[in-house]
Amino acid sequence: MTGPVRVLVVDDEPLTAASHAEYVERSQDFRAVATAVSGRTAVQAVQAARRAGQPVDLVLLDVNLPDMSGLDVARTLRARGESVDLLVITAHRDVATVREATTLGVVGYLIKPFTYAVFEEKLAAYRSYRSALGTGGAVGQAEVDRAFAALGSPVRPSAPKGLSAGTLAAVTDLVRGGEWLSAGEVAERSTLSRVTARRYLEHLAERGLVHRRSRYGTPGRPELEYGWAG
Repeated sequence: MTGPVRVLVVDDEPLTAASHAEYVERSQDFRAVATAVSGRTAVQAVQAARRAGQPVDLVLLDVNLPDMSGLDVARTLRARGESVDLLVITAHRDVATVREATTLGVVGYLIKPFTYAVFEEKLAAYRSYRSALGTGGAVGQAEVDRAFAALGSPVRPSAPKGLSAGTLAAVTDLVRGGEWLSAGEVAERSTLSRVTARRYLEHLAERGLVHRRSRYGTPGRPELEYGWAG
């Protein structure tokens, strides 16, 4: 993948569109090039960018728009020959909407509300998908399989200097299980010391991937416990 992924953010609420654009800018290798608050302006923005020689790579597409459904925007873009990738962002949880979005070839479906950690995970998966397919020419079955697998697989958070990627992945899996865990409990379920477990949990918390809260009801000072932000 060469250059940042160019992203158009589409949402009927200007503040939400601006917030999602800020999320895009915080994500590695992504750039928010424009926002749109209606279906018509979204279609126009995609076409104008292509004509200008700076095509949009990915559209973050809300379903509820004032002039047409986001799914109708997707149909319009496909009918006009636009091959831009689409990631649906919506509060709609009904199976019919999800299935309809799938038939339109979306690369992801993100349900509101969500945290930045979940958003970043979706963009990282999309980045892996683009990297697996390359920039042109033909691909083999292995590349196709890797690309589609990337879209459905959670991306592991990267480990900074001094932390092990393997240990970080193991701690992440423990917290993703749904329980709120203290550093001591993570240590008990792994081979880590309590101090080391806390280092990894604090790293995840600093990245916004887990939340911290105080656990009361035990003797002494309240103990911190950590829960998955997604």
